[in-house]
Amino acid sequence: PRGMAELTPERVHEWIDTDLVEGVDPVTDDHAVFNFLVQMSGVFVHVVRREPGGPLIVGQDLEFDDRIRERIAGMDPAKRGELLGRVREALMAEPVVYGFQNERGESVAFEEVHHVFVERRIYPDAAAESTLMDALVGVWKAIRYLDDVWSLMDAIEGTSPDV
Repeated sequence: PRGMAELTPERVHEWIDTDLVEGVDPVTDDHAVFNFLVQMSGVFVHVVRREPGGPLIVGQDLEFDDRIRERIAGMDPAKRGELLGRVREALMAEPVVYGFQNERGESVAFEEVHHVFVERRIYPDAAAESTLMDALVGVWKAIRYLDDVWSLMDAIEGTSPDV
């Protein structure tokens, strides 16, 4: 052992800055060593460790509702391309990995998206309070941006928001 801090649930919980989050709740998860659901300004982000010795995964799936999915699918291809470009640009601004998936969790083209997963992995040798909080803020920003995709579509299509 290299004198590395063991990533216990208690330690990880302590690292989450309660000045920046509204809540940290353990989630029952048969597929994880531990799973915390962190609430930050109305957005929920998971901090999960899937296996002992494995990375911390900071992430969330954002499901688009029917209205959003139908609108994306029905967009003019050029405008949909512009929307995809803006979404990618926002997601690439954070050190996260992301993917567009269908209901079964399979990767799909943007026009078939059901939900977007956004995650950042923190490997044990880099795990610390600062890297965890950076990851939480990065995932939060990405989800926040995706949450506002309807306004983005309005801006791209030049339509006024529904009243």
